[in-house]
Amino acid sequence: MAQWNTDRILTIGQNALYFEDYVLSIQYFNQVIKIKPYLAEPYLYRAIAKLQLGDYLSADQDCTEALKINPFLPQAYYARGFARRKMEYYPEAIIDFSKALEFSPNSLYLLMNRMDAREQAKDYEGAMKDVESYLKLSPMTTNIYYEKGRIQLEMKDTTGATLSFDKFLQMDSTSSLGWSARAYLKMQKNDRDGALKDYNQAIIRKSTYVGDYINRGILNVQNKNYNQALSDYNSAIKIDNKNDLAYYNRGLLRANLGDNNNALTDLTTVLELDTTNTEARLSKAMLEMTLKDYKNAIEDYKKIIAKYKYFLPAYSGIAQAMDALGKTKEAFRYRQLAYNMEQNKDYISRKEKENIVANNKMAANDQKSSSANKTDLFNRFAAQDIEEPESKYDDKTRGAVQDKYTDVINERSFVLTYYAKSDELRQTNLYYPILEQYNKKGKLSSKLKITNNEIPLTAELINSHFEAINNISSQLAKTDTDPDIYFNRAIEFAMVLDFNSAIDDLNKAIALRPDFMLAYFYRANIRNKLVEYQKNKTDQNTNLNLINVGTSAKKITVEKQILFDVELIMRDYDKVNDLAPDFSFAYYNKANILCTQKDFKTAIADYTKSLEVDHDFAEAYFNRGLTYLFIGEDANGLADLSKAGELGIYKAYNLIQRFKK
Repeated sequence: MAQWNTDRILTIGQNALYFEDYVLSIQYFNQVIKIKPYLAEPYLYRAIAKLQLGDYLSADQDCTEALKINPFLPQAYYARGFARRKMEYYPEAIIDFSKALEFSPNSLYLLMNRMDAREQAKDYEGAMKDVESYLKLSPMTTNIYYEKGRIQLEMKDTTGATLSFDKFLQMDSTSSLGWSARAYLKMQKNDRDGALKDYNQAIIRKSTYVGDYINRGILNVQNKNYNQALSDYNSAIKIDNKNDLAYYNRGLLRANLGDNNNALTDLTTVLELDTTNTEARLSKAMLEMTLKDYKNAIEDYKKIIAKYKYFLPAYSGIAQAMDALGKTKEAFRYRQLAYNMEQNKDYISRKEKENIVANNKMAANDQKSSSANKTDLFNRFAAQDIEEPESKYDDKTRGAVQDKYTDVINERSFVLTYYAKSDELRQTNLYYPILEQYNKKGKLSSKLKITNNEIPLTAELINSHFEAINNISSQLAKTDTDPDIYFNRAIEFAMVLDFNSAIDDLNKAIALRPDFMLAYFYRANIRNKLVEYQKNKTDQNTNLNLINVGTSAKKITVEKQILFDVELIMRDYDKVNDLAPDFSFAYYNKANILCTQKDFKTAIADYTKSLEVDHDFAEAYFNRGLTYLFIGEDANGLADLSKAGELGIYKAYNLIQRFKK
């Protein structure tokens, strides 16, 4: 019995892990560890949950504990290597990835992770060996040529990098990444015309990388094509309104064009984003002098002096500003200070001398010079490990939403739950009379909602649901003939992701009430989640090459079980629509499943049925639009995406732009 319990708890924890309820999953793994501390798997899975929560040190410790118990656990080496790479323990991460590769020598995931760790450790030769191994295993993977070229650049092998980027473009000329990479390389080699042509190609392909626009702006400035350069900097800022380099270059260009007030605004923004940018502060001070804003110019020069005590041009700038304000004594004092420093420069320390040389050079170029002389190129390769912000705007719905890149992924299926994120933009009707009437009966712990955007539970909510399960179980001990009580407990089990127990209770509820529409819908949703989890588990093992001869039969069995479960799910949704023909969400969910089965024509028919019930079903338009596009009916697909955007799914506009190319 204890064996069955721990296996069940471990499975529920894995469910929670897959559905991103990491706090809940850790609680389940804690229970298994407490009962059976000699099992390696719960330590491994707890480590994976901790990785997702950013607790890398503790994840490392859990993996180590798992490997003490079972040193033949490749996933533990992989997870620990990942944690150590995140903590920048690169040599240790390389050892772990290498050990995992002993078990799974054909794993592309492991090779890619070890390659990255070796690159971060500056073991470029080792990283290149991993690239070559990757190419032998998967020669048609286009992006690996980008990685190869990037590492060759680190090795100063510009010829090899050029060949790699050329190969990348031969295999996939539609990718903006390849054009961008080669453009940067040409820019480094001072091939301005070639670089400009490649950046043009990257941007034609709707590049969303801010550096492409900044670098093309620099090239356009060098070619004296100022209007296009200004447009490039504007585009860069639209993509990333926190990019100080884009504002800085635009500020310099505006000053060059005589647009001094806007130039000053840009330079002020640069300093708001990066208060340490002395070059921008100097440019701002000099521009303030031009605009006769002497007080602010003095303030900026003084901030420069606070950082660089012997920076002579700042003293001269203050003296000039003081003269303009009629403060001749102060002007004389600052000129005298500058003169004394110049006379006694031999007594200044070496480091301070270097500061003087560096900063005098900086001051030698006035603010109207080309931005290319004022800043380094914006390097895609140097910036590649910086995590992209979740959105280009704090508010995801502001600005040109069609420029926000989105993945081509269907909107998720709708479920019943107590907790849901609201989306005020979407106009899908989430009200359904039968559900509203059932909620009014007060049979459940809380009110059920329809959503496709569930919220992971907090630790406090998790505990409340465990308590609810105990309380409802006490009720069932007294009476086991009430389908509503079984339905209530099924929902509580589902909240803590104990799907098998939830299905058991739903079966009992339906047996007691054969026309229980909400129970059929709920059971279909739960079974669908179990199918998702089983598919993911199989895919993960395949990706890590962990399926051997001994487990291949098990994989076939799992696949057959999935097909059987899908049939049960479809029967439940059909039953829902038999009982409630106007329940649009069952048609929609069924269409989503049909898409995964590649039965696109029938999926379109079911999306259409859901739209006949609810003419404002935004998600149905979106998914039907993607399905139309997938089967080549572009006109219908774009029309549906347009309608989805109109109804509040703003990411549809990005897809419209991309598919219209």
